[in-house]
Parts: sequence; C-alpha cells; structure tokens
Amino acid sequence: MAERVRRDGPLRFDVFQEAALYDPDGGYYERPGRVGRSGDFITAASWHPAFARSLARVARNLREELGEPIDVVDVGAGEGELLLGIGRELDTGDFRLTGVDRSKTRRTRARERLPGASWFSSLEELPRFSGLLVAYELFDALPVRALFLEGEKLVERAVDVSADGSFHWVDVPCEDSRAILQGLRARGAVLREGQLLEVRPAARALSLSLAEKISSGLVLVFDYGARAPALYGPARFSGTLEAFRAHRVSRDVLAEPGSCDVTAWVDFTEVEEAFRASGLAVAGLVSQSRFLAAAGIAEEIAAAEARPSEAERLAERHAIGELVAPGGMGESIRVLVASRDTALGARFVEWPVSGIVPSNH
Repeated sequence: MAERVRRDGPLRFDVFQEAALYDPDGGYYERPGRVGRSGDFITAASWHPAFARSLARVARNLREELGEPIDVVDVGAGEGELLLGIGRELDTGDFRLTGVDRSKTRRTRARERLPGASWFSSLEELPRFSGLLVAYELFDALPVRALFLEGEKLVERAVDVSADGSFHWVDVPCEDSRAILQGLRARGAVLREGQLLEVRPAARALSLSLAEKISSGLVLVFDYGARAPALYGPARFSGTLEAFRAHRVSRDVLAEPGSCDVTAWVDFTEVEEAFRASGLAVAGLVSQSRFLAAAGIAEEIAAAEARPSEAERLAERHAIGELVAPGGMGESIRVLVASRDTALGARFVEWPVSGIVPSNH
C-alpha cells in the first residue's frame, strides 16, 4: 500500500479501505477467526444461537405464507455461522440454504461447516429466488469516501504516506462535490461548516442488486446506521469512521491496514430509496431489539428456564438479553425491513400489535 501511494500519489479513502479489507494477499477479511468473542468484534449470530433461531421462525412463517419451499439467503455470510444456526432449526425439504461472500477464505470455511448449502462469491452469480434474504452488517463493510464541508463545497480526505511508512490524512479536491451535496440534501441531510462525513459509492448499486434477486419474500438489512437527517446531523459532526480490533474501537482508521476492521455507519435513506425504486415495499426501520421481539425472542428467554441450575438460567437469560439490551447491539443495530409479494414485513414494524406466528418447535 505504501509503495502504491508513493508511486501514484494520495489515495481516496475508499480505495485505501478496499485494499485494507479485501486485498487477497493481506486484506482484513481474508483472515480467519475475525468474528466472535475470541476475534475482533461480535455479531448477533456469533453471540448466541437465539438470534439464528429467531430468524428460523421468520423463515417458517414466510414458508407458510408463500405456500412453497423457499430459499434462505445470507449475503455477506462470512464463515457461515448464521446459516449454520438457521439450518439446524429448519426442515431441509422446505428450505434451501445459500450463502454469498466475496472472500475465498471465508467461503472455504463456510463450506466445511455447511456442505449442504450453496455458496457464491458474488450477487451476480446468485440466481433469482423466492424466500428470505438476510444482510447482516453487509453495507457497513462497503468502502466509503471520507469528506468534510468547507464553505459551499466538499473536500476529499485522502491517504498519504510518511517517510517512516505510516499513513496520514491529506486534503485533495473533491471533483464531484456538487453531485454528492445534491444527493445528500435530497435525502434530508443538513451539513455544517467543517463537518466530517462519509458516503458509500457502491451502496445504491448493492441495494438495487439485492432487490433484483428476490422474486417474492422478505429482505432484512441489519446494520449500524440511521436515516440521512440523523446520520449527518449535529450528533455526528465528526463522522462515523471507526476501526475494531480485539473488541476495542479506535478512530485511527489508517493504522496498520489489514490488521483491523474499518467501518462507518450506513445511510438507510439511500438504501430505502433504492429498494422502493426496485419495487420492494419498505415496511420500515426498527431496532434489532424491536425486530427480535416481533420475531419471538421471548420464546428463547422462556426456554432458558429449562436450564438445570439457577446459575445456568441466569447466564442464559443474560446472554440472550444482550441481543436486545438498550445501549448495546439491541439498539445500535437497526433493521430495514422490505418485502415483495408478502405482508409479513409489516408485522415487524407494527409490533406489539402483530408479530410472527409463535413457533411450534
């Protein structure tokens, strides 16, 4: 990376981030074991199997509503942990499991764990299907451009290299400032002088691709983010770029590329608009805790009472509670619910008025 910068000049941050995360010879996502309690960060699926079991309930309800066998597709499937958990709960005669992940390392591990599933390296390879599509922290892994507002224009924050090989920020002109500002303002963003911000060049295209793949069924996008007015509001004047290593968060996203996860919050307004343009019905944006409540997480908490000792019951209730706890992933992770030719999506937004049909399993 340093050689590239010395040869070609400062890199736009999305180019730097793309290499840091996805380079086949040193990118962060080519490293095994990055997710989980022993890794750098956790996801709901890696934290407790109750999350996968809740999504399995959603899949069973969708299967009943559509009246035919369905596909359960995890885009950004990583090492297959979520699909593995869902698959344990479902009858293979009624459900087909599919994972999509661009990392060869992660797909290889996923195939070992779940050889009965289908695995693809890209959405382009994925056939159109009917069923449930899950994208958990998929968008926040897309590279972003780093910018700040100076007067009536945006300035690009690019990455340069120092004599000692370390990386640092440098300001360069933003050639498409006008177009970016028009798009942000159309989505309700109000920027302030000096504000740092990020935009995702590939977010709309990815949203359109996800929507195009589902002929009927439900789309669930789980991620850190907010709608544009809040995402670009005064509470996030310094932007949302962060790096994660060993469950510690840092704002230094340039240090040791390839050694840590680099991420930024998602503009859910942009995703919603693309979904609607593709004909999906967007039910709404809810917290993970609200979604899981509608998806029957209470069944998991009740099942914890079957543990043989009080200590085990307390530990199980606490672990499941972390999935829905205020101040944790239960509120930080948002869920965008969209659908095509099914009314199931609205149940998660309308909860507690409605929710999924209770499981018999």
